[in-house]
Amino acid sequence: MTGHKDAPLYFRDADRRTLLQNNYIFSKLSPKHIERLAACVVGKSVGRGTSIFAKGDPGSSLFAICRGTVKISVPSVDGHDAVFNLIGEGDIFGEIALLDGQPRTADAVANTDCELFVIERRDFLPLMAEEPEIALKMIEILCARLRRTTEHVENLMFLHLPGRLAKALLRLSNGNARTCERKAAVTQKDLGNIIGMSRESTNRQLRIWEEQEWVRLERGGIVILSAKALERIAESDTEGA
Repeated sequence: MTGHKDAPLYFRDADRRTLLQNNYIFSKLSPKHIERLAACVVGKSVGRGTSIFAKGDPGSSLFAICRGTVKISVPSVDGHDAVFNLIGEGDIFGEIALLDGQPRTADAVANTDCELFVIERRDFLPLMAEEPEIALKMIEILCARLRRTTEHVENLMFLHLPGRLAKALLRLSNGNARTCERKAAVTQKDLGNIIGMSRESTNRQLRIWEEQEWVRLERGGIVILSAKALERIAESDTEGA
């Protein structure tokens, strides 16, 4: 990892409260619990490419993304990571090891420069025990990730490359209301790892779609020009190209 920056990040008390109130997990907490949790939040600035934690590390903290994107993956012996997810602003990660006290189950790497806030296990678990709403939100997150993992396995087993690729791009993309374009800020290498295909095969399919003006390839990402075309492919289990 070649991260150039990994430093404490100062949040004012008001900023910490705002971050918690705007987060979908903590938004329904009472003002008293917001204040209590805000006092425990530590800010962290992490440079692109920096390892936030590695598989097997102790799971002592929960992370929330204030800015940037984080890649969750598992390394393989041949150097081809299995990329599980790319997550962005407002998302949390590190919750599995935090809850069960076991080592981390995957690597987390800053995909861009990131601003994070960190809550230690010793501060979070007592609050979760007092606030059933937080426990329910954590269960929802774990269930959603289990569903996504199941869907991912099904895609790898039953969908051809175009279907897998279309689904991944649609899931990873963010819309632009002004231009009706959607951009997935992901490299072709990581995209190939997500769908279980080589970078070369992934690039070949993207080039076909670029000729059809369904996508545009840019440095650092793929812009979706026709979401409807990709949605049709994602819903099909045929070659679709």
